[in-house]
Amino acid sequence: MIELLRTVPLFASLKKKEINFLAEIAREVEYPANTVLFHEGDFGDSLYIIIDGQLEAVKALGSPEEHLLRVCPAGEYVGEMCFFNPSGVRSATVRTLTLVKLLELKRDDFEALLLRRPSVAYAIAQGLTQRMLNSESTFLRTLAEKDRQLSKVREQDHITEIEGHDPEPVDGQADEQHRTSGPGIPRIQIKTFGNFQVFRGEALIGEQEWKAKQRKLLLKAIITRGAKGVPKDVLIEDLWPEISPISADSNFKVLLHRLRKTLEPSMDKALGSSYVVFKENLVSLRKDLCQVDLDEFLILRHRGEKAEDAGDTRRAMLCYRSCIELYRGDFLSEDLYVPWAEPKRNELRAIYIDLLYRAAELYERQGSSKKAIECYKLIIKTDPAREEVYQKLMLIYSNRGMRAEALKVYEECKSALEDQVGAEPCRLTVSIHKKIMETQ
Repeated sequence: MIELLRTVPLFASLKKKEINFLAEIAREVEYPANTVLFHEGDFGDSLYIIIDGQLEAVKALGSPEEHLLRVCPAGEYVGEMCFFNPSGVRSATVRTLTLVKLLELKRDDFEALLLRRPSVAYAIAQGLTQRMLNSESTFLRTLAEKDRQLSKVREQDHITEIEGHDPEPVDGQADEQHRTSGPGIPRIQIKTFGNFQVFRGEALIGEQEWKAKQRKLLLKAIITRGAKGVPKDVLIEDLWPEISPISADSNFKVLLHRLRKTLEPSMDKALGSSYVVFKENLVSLRKDLCQVDLDEFLILRHRGEKAEDAGDTRRAMLCYRSCIELYRGDFLSEDLYVPWAEPKRNELRAIYIDLLYRAAELYERQGSSKKAIECYKLIIKTDPAREEVYQKLMLIYSNRGMRAEALKVYEECKSALEDQVGAEPCRLTVSIHKKIMETQ
């Protein structure tokens, strides 16, 4: 399956890790010849990649206007439009011409993939455009409209202020006009876990471009305070809590302008920033052009918990594993003494530990004790005083016949508790240790 996925143009830009992720979430299905896979107008939540055989896409099947859109051979994909149409309605009927083998990819899993690799959406847009060029002219206008709607999903209209000679208008409110994200505008990727990093396209924005710590600090405050927009006054209080309101307001206008120029050195003053929105006294990042690992982490966590509650442990594990990979260290770890970052850091650390617990327990149920051990060790690395985790590790090692490892965990527990909280192991931990010592 992995080798097949590598040959599909749609996934050509994916890295090995993402191809493996895709292979895990895809399901192989088979249909005989002359089978309708789905009808035009049906609700759909699956994309199909053709492994073997042929499909045909038909418009207005069974009506006087019926016509063939295209024949789809192995390596092509169908059903992608339902992922971008809010109603999820199929735009054409697809049926098999021969016996076919397909890979089925569900909408939720596809969205998880987009979070990891947004460029897949652009690959689909390119594929749709090529199909339009090969379609008959009478239907071309309809497909063009659908392509325009697809572009809207990735390039939501955005109101920005028109900047004059000053970084912001005197009253703090900017004139508004639409700004679209054309192909020449690269995406911004922001990593907040561990070392804070910002990428413009594939290039890291270096320290020499930031020039001053305050620009980066303003961006961090925007991310920390919320995804839907942060009131200007909140940001002013975070960055300049001790100066007069008039001076703080002036500082904010200048700093916001400088942050925008750092993210977009070629920013057009007439059009405004492509990335940072300031509207109705709220500051936010454009979601279609700014990918933040914090947002991705929280979305995947929600999907994982939802899947686990529904009994879908496979999908839950995929989401949890993705969250764990994203957590490269504590949130804004280089800003330990910034007061407004600490509550968010503690909240996210608690979520991360909870996800590790969930993943470890699922692994234990599946009999994957080695992977469970890895999760428990990550918990201890994050919070060395979690005595119950040492207990679990001691029991797992003991049950696997790894007596020396279990005893080593006990010594690590004693040392960590002494260093962290100045305490001795509790009665239960001592009891587990005693039973292991008695085991021959």
